[in-house]
Amino acid sequence: MAKEFPEDVNEGLAWLRFSLSQQAEQPVVTDWEALYQFAKKQRILGVCAPFQYQVEIGQQLLFQWLAEVQQIKGYNALLNKRVIELYRVLEGDGFRCCILKGQGNAEMYPEPSSRMSGDIDVWVDADKETLQQYVRSRFPDAKACFKHIKFPIFKDVEVDVHLTPLKLYTPWLQKKLQRWISENKEVQFNHEVMLSGTDMPIHVPTVQFNAVYQLGHIMIHLFDEGVGFRQLIDYYYVLKKAKELSAEERQEIVDTWKRLGMYRLATAVMWIEYEILGLPEDALLAFPHQSRGRLLLADILEGGNFGHYSVRREYKRSGKVFSKRVLSLLRLLRFSRFFPSMTFFSIIYRTITVLRLSVKRVI
Repeated sequence: MAKEFPEDVNEGLAWLRFSLSQQAEQPVVTDWEALYQFAKKQRILGVCAPFQYQVEIGQQLLFQWLAEVQQIKGYNALLNKRVIELYRVLEGDGFRCCILKGQGNAEMYPEPSSRMSGDIDVWVDADKETLQQYVRSRFPDAKACFKHIKFPIFKDVEVDVHLTPLKLYTPWLQKKLQRWISENKEVQFNHEVMLSGTDMPIHVPTVQFNAVYQLGHIMIHLFDEGVGFRQLIDYYYVLKKAKELSAEERQEIVDTWKRLGMYRLATAVMWIEYEILGLPEDALLAFPHQSRGRLLLADILEGGNFGHYSVRREYKRSGKVFSKRVLSLLRLLRFSRFFPSMTFFSIIYRTITVLRLSVKRVI
């Protein structure tokens, strides 16, 4: 049974909890405009949509929200179509592939079309040189970064191609992670689902893999610019699905977290999933840690989806790059108490990246 909300949780969090679990009494909302802005900031307008409930909401806001939800549904249908088209292109060119997060996650939702989706992330089974040559033979100017290489095959949907689904900043954990991915790769490239409205099965990761991989994805973005409730809701449904696993399989997930340096973050995430989002206690895979969880929650509420609404981003948009970097550093240092090695190596990576860009500008 879900516990009472902490005193500092606002109406938006209360409504989000109700929208996910619907086990508590429907909360009273006194400011629907504020709730709409909260959901928009976190990119969860579809999940928080109040249309099926008896609520007093202004007609203009209601129609605006309805229009947004229809756009979300239409974009999900487009993404599903593009995933199949991408699949056919890559497999036709001899590559095995596996769709990460996104549309695979949406299929775990009670209403898949309610998830506010972004781009398509695809894991391609190839070595680095082969994959880069393939992408650049089609798109010579394709941009690459730490995590992926752009594959601009569509005008209306972005595609990120991954050589590996996840990378970590900490060198020894990165080696352990890639070994674990290699050991579990074959299962992922053979695990099929059918996306809504499509007629062709695709490969997506298993729930055991997602329980580790998507926590790692949260960790990487947390030490970049931030995560939002959309990622935590995705993980909410991963954990609900993981209830179907055996006790040995669930313990293996926890053991993997510990080997890969993810366990402390897992306890923070468990606190949010349980105390804030109302995940049933028997779906938790670790004991929730309140202090770590509150630190993560504060960052989510301040920055919104991927930190896009943070003060740091405002500084960057206004050209105050130095101020933005100082705030980013101070933000990372707040995490150092609980995640020292990840904080240290993310700062090292950022510093090297800034230096490289500075050298390029000079050259």
